[in-house]
Amino acid sequence: MSALPIITLDGVRILHPHNPKSSLLNDVSWQVEAGSFWVVAGLQGSGKSALLETIAGIRPQASGSVQLFGETIPIRSDDALALTEIRRRTGLLFKGNGRLFPALSVLENLALPRCYHRNETLSEAASDLAPLINYLELDGLLEQIPSHLGSSWSRRVALGRALAQQPELILLDNPLSGLDTTQMRWWRQFLRDASQGHPALGGSPLTLVITTDELTPLLPLGHQFALTHGGRWTVLGNRAAVHTARGQEGVREILGEIH
Repeated sequence: MSALPIITLDGVRILHPHNPKSSLLNDVSWQVEAGSFWVVAGLQGSGKSALLETIAGIRPQASGSVQLFGETIPIRSDDALALTEIRRRTGLLFKGNGRLFPALSVLENLALPRCYHRNETLSEAASDLAPLINYLELDGLLEQIPSHLGSSWSRRVALGRALAQQPELILLDNPLSGLDTTQMRWWRQFLRDASQGHPALGGSPLTLVITTDELTPLLPLGHQFALTHGGRWTVLGNRAAVHTARGQEGVREILGEIH
């Protein structure tokens, strides 16, 4: 018998956060297999962030069902006990600066998931996270607070926090936006390492879902691709299918081919 999909969405409808009578996405049905690398592309405001938050159990869907690791995510977001184990196996990187806690140091932000979920001390968490901290090149920033960091480094700290529990699934919300050449190179290598398996990331390939406003930088990296456009959800398929769909509404925009 084949393993259950990591993510299963069935007829999911997601409402606009500022207008509950309006839908951001309708009828999202989707399966994500273990070890796959999905790229979800779409213009700003097309529902990509809301989709990741719904998968992570932060934003309840209006209708339909969401399953992670074979378990149904309850629509009531205050059902903490039902979500605890799922959240331990899932890492979420928020867009922008990653919503770091401004009053905590870099180390305290990184260690927070382990202190909270595993009852580790800060010293214990720092020791356990040392290989990841070194991989993320954050060794010299541990005592700083987020407001003293640039946006790109804050994002990398937030990535470390998402990876602190060695999750099986990582949800990344538009992490490549606004990066300079050096940071872009680092992130592209990270995505390769995560999809192939790396000792500092737990050793096994992660299941990746990454959103983007502009698809071209991720075309060589992703395995499967989907599109959010005009409230619709479309699974495009592999790279060859993306190229075949170049003339489709919404695809040319996220490929950067509109002049």
